Amino acid sequence: MLTIKRLRCFVAVAEEGHFNKAAARLGISQPPLTEHIRLLEQGLGCRLFERSTRTLKLTNHGERLLDHARSLLTLVDRTHEIVMAGSERPPILRLGLLHAHTYTFLPKLLRSFINQYMMCEFQLVEYSTGGQLGTILSQTVDLGLVREPLTHPEVTTQTLFTEPYVLAISNEIRTTNPVDISVINDRPIIGYPSHDDRRSTRSLFRDFLTQHGIRPSQWREVTTMHSALALVSANLGIAPVPASQQSLKLPGVTYRKIKQAPPELAVGLAQRRGMDNPLAELFTQFAIEHFSTHKSA
Repeated sequence: MLTIKRLRCFVAVAEEGHFNKAAARLGISQPPLTEHIRLLEQGLGCRLFERSTRTLKLTNHGERLLDHARSLLTLVDRTHEIVMAGSERPPILRLGLLHAHTYTFLPKLLRSFINQYMMCEFQLVEYSTGGQLGTILSQTVDLGLVREPLTHPEVTTQTLFTEPYVLAISNEIRTTNPVDISVINDRPIIGYPSHDDRRSTRSLFRDFLTQHGIRPSQWREVTTMHSALALVSANLGIAPVPASQQSLKLPGVTYRKIKQAPPELAVGLAQRRGMDNPLAELFTQFAIEHFSTHKSA
């Protein structure tokens, strides 16, 4: 049977490309998620995903369903908003974000906005870097905090700030602050992928390290920043992370500025073209002014 819940499960798996990540996004465990997908495929009479031990990709049937499912879910969400429009509830801004934003710059930004514009509420929608574009295109959110560059003809992006990378280093390694990039020489470097291959840690730092004659002993890639920091804490490598990440204090991890001018990361606000949302426009302008005043994220 085709149900809204099963469509939400399908879209989450399609956008995350992984059952565990989709289950975490939906706030459920993997077994019921897998069952919802099985019943959806059974009801439609076709396979939606090609599964292997390492990859998960949409079939042709799945590709055709994805856009339609996103449109249906948008209509369902809009219907709820229309029904509630006559109530006295304050307006809601659906804001997409990455997990790292929740404990770095976002709390201060939201607190400042609410202090000035109290008559509004936020619905926070968390996505992965790889899922940020799909979520914005599906209109699941009104605005999305994103890692740039995010290039799509149907999406507009406003840069809020750029920040340099710093190095997350094990406490067992004696260093100064700032630290010379040569600290990476003959040590493993730990990175993570991005929605844009040009913005993965390896891509950003490859030329930078070559320029300074630095050769890591190994490149390790993990899926999340938290996994990278866990390896750093165990003294299994050094991880370049955005400067705002320093607010996350972990046992055994020290953050060091880089003496040489390091690569930078840009954070922006993105939305789908044609969306007419005064609250989204107000928040965007407020965020631009907020980060122009508070230069460090």
